[in-house]
Amino acid sequence: MKSFVLSKSFVAAGVLLLSSTQVFASPISLDFTRVTNNSSQNVASQLSVEVYNSADALTFLNQSIGATDVLFTFKNAVGIASNIAEIYFDDSNFLLSQYAPFLQLGGTTDFGTTLNPSNLPGGNTIGFVATSGFGADVNPGNPNKGINASNDLLGIRIALQTGVSFLDLAHGLQDEALRIGLHVRSIGTDGDSDSFVSDGDTAGGGGLGSPVPLPAAAWMFLTGLVGFLGLQRRRTAV
Repeated sequence: MKSFVLSKSFVAAGVLLLSSTQVFASPISLDFTRVTNNSSQNVASQLSVEVYNSADALTFLNQSIGATDVLFTFKNAVGIASNIAEIYFDDSNFLLSQYAPFLQLGGTTDFGTTLNPSNLPGGNTIGFVATSGFGADVNPGNPNKGINASNDLLGIRIALQTGVSFLDLAHGLQDEALRIGLHVRSIGTDGDSDSFVSDGDTAGGGGLGSPVPLPAAAWMFLTGLVGFLGLQRRRTAV
């Protein structure tokens, strides 16, 4: 009887796994939309953020973070000269706390945690309210400390709220319940600044809401597992 009950439990687990066949891939890459129009040149297409879970932060970036942490990495694929100087988060209960110091993952960057200004410039026009305790501001000094070269990569490690999964975070970014704002300075030949906000689309316009199906090998394994356990159940019954 015990073997039958155990097999029944495994069959149920296999069916549950088969029914949960789609997940968001890590990293998640987000596009940005310009929300101010100070500069004659729009650099939105140069800006991107990628969000890694703990496993892929280690695999792709060789960075060890906690199981309930995520790593946001910011890049400026410079074509038009520009400098990401401030980073803001507008959060509705996904993020718990931010770690310091920031991870220097590539190029030359130097950021602190005191944001000035405290909210994304022009963010009030779209209801963007920066969440206190999250974000980054380039430290005073040489402008090369900002994200203004194609090899610059700044990382911000953040712990998620209790009960919030990476999948929850992905949906939050897609639905814009969690938004990221960038203030970009020294744009192009006129040297003006503009603000940009994440728009829920993947970099390149693919759409964040494209889940990744389980590979065929996983399907075969799970199907075989359910079939095997079903056979064991019949043998036990006999």
